Amino acid sequence: MVRLKKSFFENDTVKVAYSLIGKVLVKYTNFMGNYFKTTGIITETEAYGYTDDPASHAYKKLTLRNASMFGEVGRLYVYFVYGNHYCLNIVARNHNQTAGAVLIRSMEPIEGISLMKLLRKSENIYNLTTGPGRLTQAFKITIKHNNLDTTDIAVNNYFYFEENESSSQFHKFIVDQTTRIGISTGIEKKWRFIMLNQDHHSLQYQPSKFLSKRS
Repeated sequence: MVRLKKSFFENDTVKVAYSLIGKVLVKYTNFMGNYFKTTGIITETEAYGYTDDPASHAYKKLTLRNASMFGEVGRLYVYFVYGNHYCLNIVARNHNQTAGAVLIRSMEPIEGISLMKLLRKSENIYNLTTGPGRLTQAFKITIKHNNLDTTDIAVNNYFYFEENESSSQFHKFIVDQTTRIGISTGIEKKWRFIMLNQDHHSLQYQPSKFLSKRS
């Protein structure tokens, strides 16, 4: 597999959100002293900008909480929300943008599913990574991962994004663009992207089964 480089994230935030659909998140997770590889295919993302986006954490000004959104692209922006779960974002923007990040909303679990079930306390595969809070729990992602550079191979070989180059990829997909969910401002922007899988019988494209429950 080919790891995503910094240049991948040096693009318009909305374009990166689109391009991340179908990419793979890789994380080696420490569980009871042993490391397990957990991976998932990204099925749902949302882009968040700067002064052009009232729904963005960066909309008003730079703060200690949102500082990562103004930092180097390719770094993680992880924050605690609603007092009970974390959200995973990747900083992405072009040189003309001051701040921007992509929220990873949902994934299709591939490797390490047994560990995900333990961490999520659920046997239902559709209940593991379908939503921002669920996927961070399944991958054991916390605030300690905030500002981690996913593109720096020298210091980080346990948490990164990569291309999905499997020659035996089990489904074909296209990307659909919709308005974002769970927000009260900036609701007109179609900055949410979801995976549509091809049905083998009808050859029609349908929303992935691995999307957040508010799809």
